[in-house]
Amino acid sequence: MSLAGLGIGYIAIGGVIAAVVAAVKRRLSVGDAVLIVGLWPLYAPLSFARADTHHREAELLAALARAKDSPLAGVLPDAGSARILGGRLREAGARLAELDEVLARPDFDPQAVERRAGELAARGAAAAAATAQLRVRTLGQLRALRERYRAELDEVGELVAQLVTQAELVRLQPAIAHTSGELVRELVARVEGLGDLFAYQAAIETGVDPE
Repeated sequence: MSLAGLGIGYIAIGGVIAAVVAAVKRRLSVGDAVLIVGLWPLYAPLSFARADTHHREAELLAALARAKDSPLAGVLPDAGSARILGGRLREAGARLAELDEVLARPDFDPQAVERRAGELAARGAAAAAATAQLRVRTLGQLRALRERYRAELDEVGELVAQLVTQAELVRLQPAIAHTSGELVRELVARVEGLGDLFAYQAAIETGVDPE
């Protein structure tokens, strides 16, 4: 196949992906569309990740709204608190997407940085090698933080799904509504606990040892 043919195929794939992203997000700016078409192997996954941050918030708010119409209403957070929880969940999803984006960069590869530190040490550049080793440690912290975000968001997602299921069960058996309070408390605590990850991330980014 000629280079021209490959180029047309590349752009065609980008156009299809841009259309899919637009359908998922329900809107897509011209700038984002151009980036997806031109850089779709890198940019498209990030666009889907960003769309997912709003999807998580919508799922939480929809689950709480659905449960409001069940005997669980008495143990649910009020509307203002629900919006705050949704915003925190959205922020955590956005931070996870940002970490995925940053850690996908070649210059954020810890093995490459480790090799660079070894090369500097072999040349006798001790100070530069120490700085490179510090980067290796920071990258390790960022990768660990990403996994913590992912684990917490997965857990919240399962709790949201369980809340929806529990609300339906309570509709059929109202007498067990009082036993569902623990589920709601755990869900709220999990989402509120994301603030600890925000603080941990801020410590890393400002150079403070969070341990």
